[in-house]
Amino acid sequence: MNKNSYVGVIDKIRVIKSFPGMLVRFTLHTPSADINCLVSKKELANLILFLEDGKFELATFGHYNDRKQFVIEKFAVKNPDSFVREFVLKPMASIA
Repeated sequence: MNKNSYVGVIDKIRVIKSFPGMLVRFTLHTPSADINCLVSKKELANLILFLEDGKFELATFGHYNDRKQFVIEKFAVKNPDSFVREFVLKPMASIA
């Protein structure tokens, strides 16, 4: 499995499935391409849902699945505001 990392602006955040396992998708707009991303870890998916479309820049790390979708294993918010620092970054410290 080949690991990759990308930095870009998050957009089009959608919940695909919430039960029994959470699955969230979003588009990551990088300078070179738009990447379709998936988050299947419930803890990370919940944190992604706090982010606004088109506002935050993410640094992501993960791998591609068979459908050429980038599966996120971990991420960091590059330009957090006070809300994101409190409700996304602090809980993420206990996950990672």
